Amino acid sequence: MSFPWLDRTSPRPGGADRHAEVAAAELASRAGLYFRLGYTAQDATDRLISRVAWEYETGRPAALSDAAIGKIVTDTYARRPG
Repeated sequence: MSFPWLDRTSPRPGGADRHAEVAAAELASRAGLYFRLGYTAQDATDRLISRVAWEYETGRPAALSDAAIGKIVTDTYARRPG
C-alpha cells in the first residue's frame, strides 16, 4: 500500500546556512529588545545563550555558538537600537 503523504522531498541546497542566518537575525532582534528594556549586554547574552541551548538541546549549529551569540549582542548594542 502506498502513502503519498509519506514521501519526502529532499532538503533545499543551502538550507542549513539559511536557517543559521534566520536564527542569527532573530537573536539580533531579541538583543535589540533587551537593549530597549534596559538589560546589560552580559545579561542579554546570558539570556540568549540559555534560550538557544534550550531550543537546540539535541545539538546546535556552530553558527550559534556562545561566542557567536556574544558577538551578535555586542554588535547590536553598539548600534544602540532605538
